[in-house]
Amino acid sequence: MTAPVVFTSSYSDNSNDNGFQWEFHCDRCNTAYRSPFEQNYLSRGRGVLRVLRDLFGDYSKTIHKVSNAADDFSNTWSGGAASATKDKAFTKAVDLVKDDFRLCAGCGSWVCARICWNDHVGQCTRCSPMAAHQLAQAQAEARGSQFRDAANQQDWTQNQDMSVPSRVTCPTCAANTTGGRFCGSCGTALDLRTNCTGCGHQIQAGTAFCSNCGRAQ
Repeated sequence: MTAPVVFTSSYSDNSNDNGFQWEFHCDRCNTAYRSPFEQNYLSRGRGVLRVLRDLFGDYSKTIHKVSNAADDFSNTWSGGAASATKDKAFTKAVDLVKDDFRLCAGCGSWVCARICWNDHVGQCTRCSPMAAHQLAQAQAEARGSQFRDAANQQDWTQNQDMSVPSRVTCPTCAANTTGGRFCGSCGTALDLRTNCTGCGHQIQAGTAFCSNCGRAQ
């Protein structure tokens, strides 16, 4: 069983038969800090013994001993020796990357020193954001507010016929429209309303009978 992680509980194990490697993650930005890959020499020795056994079989007493040694090695590897070797490698990996993390006393998170740590205050940037970041955010919010205020002071409807229903595509050619009464691509009328020839009531263009007086159109 691996040793306890002394600075972060967020990590992933990338180890395989060839060696050991872990990724340790910042609690705030989730940036991964990967430990250097460490060769698993016990696994390499096991592989060599297996190759010898596969190549020579049991043709002699000497090779037979090699075959037995491979089995013994494999059994040892699957037991406590493998666990102890991995524990040592994990402890080494923790020692190599622990200086990249800081513990925030404000929220209790382990965060990366390079991105998420405010060294001037001694807290993570969630608890104590960088002054330059706060200033940039405040300026962006003020700029957006001023843009909205300036836009609200302008009359954006003076050139628009507010009585005509807006259509964003032409009903005939499906071209995008920019407003107005007629399509700029094919000339089709965009206002699909008309007046009854009898009573003058507004009806949909193409309607066969007026819904107000019943007259045929």
